[in-house]
Amino acid sequence: MNKKTKALLLNLICFGVLFLTTKTIIGSFIPLSYIPLIAFSALLASIFSPKFLVEKGKLLVKIPLIKEPWEL
Repeated sequence: MNKKTKALLLNLICFGVLFLTTKTIIGSFIPLSYIPLIAFSALLASIFSPKFLVEKGKLLVKIPLIKEPWEL
């Protein structure tokens, strides 16, 4: 599998897991209607999900609040 494809799949999986987790947690504690709950969960998941990228043939992960990316 191509490294760019792996990075894309890992980005999608991490975003999906964080989105479902935040949606479940926020929905259980704060009674919101459906659209604001989805929008707020998507915003939080996009901010706090790790970003996987490919530079010079290496797969790197950029974790939020940490300055330098790590090589996988």
